[in-house]
Amino acid sequence: MKIKTILLLTLIASIHCAGQTTDSIKYENGYLYYHEYGAKDLPPAILLTGGPGNSYNQLDAMAKMLGRRFRCILPEQRGTGKSVPSPFDSTTISVNLLTKDIKTLIDHLNINKPILIGHSWGGTLAMNFAAQYPNNTKHLILIAPGPHKNGKSGFDVLYANRTHTRSFDEEQRLKNLNELIQKNKASASDILESQKLARRAYIFENPIPDSVFNLINAERNSKTEQILVKDIFLNYDVSKSLNNYKGQIDIISGRQDVVGFFSYELKLDRPSANLYWINKCGHFPMYEQPSQFYKILFDILK
Repeated sequence: MKIKTILLLTLIASIHCAGQTTDSIKYENGYLYYHEYGAKDLPPAILLTGGPGNSYNQLDAMAKMLGRRFRCILPEQRGTGKSVPSPFDSTTISVNLLTKDIKTLIDHLNINKPILIGHSWGGTLAMNFAAQYPNNTKHLILIAPGPHKNGKSGFDVLYANRTHTRSFDEEQRLKNLNELIQKNKASASDILESQKLARRAYIFENPIPDSVFNLINAERNSKTEQILVKDIFLNYDVSKSLNNYKGQIDIISGRQDVVGFFSYELKLDRPSANLYWINKCGHFPMYEQPSQFYKILFDILK
């Protein structure tokens, strides 16, 4: 089974889809960069990366898979990659401003009602878009989504879950490595080890297979993360406004994901949503259990 998974991940990582392009659009505080995969005459889908603050690269392999059947648009969200606004602070980075960016992007591309596919924080952002622009959303697909309400209490549970997935020795080792990194005394192998230990909480298999780690280890803009997490704590709640959106919601989550409770809470509040659990899987089902994940995803998208 492991060999089959590794071979599939190698195939996913090597896929190149026709029509793959990169472009940008100007907005009041800078440029929003985006990547397109697949032919322009295919059904449109917007793919939103997690974080907040993660590089689009984390879902590049998934976008290539989707680009075989859809016109997949993967934005470099405001505050990530080359889409850094000026000034770069809470006046130009917020959940609602990133939501507005999606509307600006689909208007620019002359797309009417795309499918929105969001992973983790990207799922939180997708729900906010559907709540604000229900008539511009064809279908919501949420992969291991973040909260739709009660952000502060939810993140408290997440942080506790994350800590308990690592052993005491792993926690101490991670603390020591981070201290070395802060003092600029860490070697390249120290940095790599710290990255793997930090990601350990989000992946079911231990140790993390290199084939999975290489796909999920994207750059993260920590400043963007801090600003958006604070905004989620203070202002984000779509538990009522998401009712504006009457379309289909599908949720795909790993049964052992440290944020899996967010999916369960959403299902309780939105009973009509379809929730698909994948066993022996953490926060990245598209890379941890790719065969099961893509079967579920493409069955949903038929």
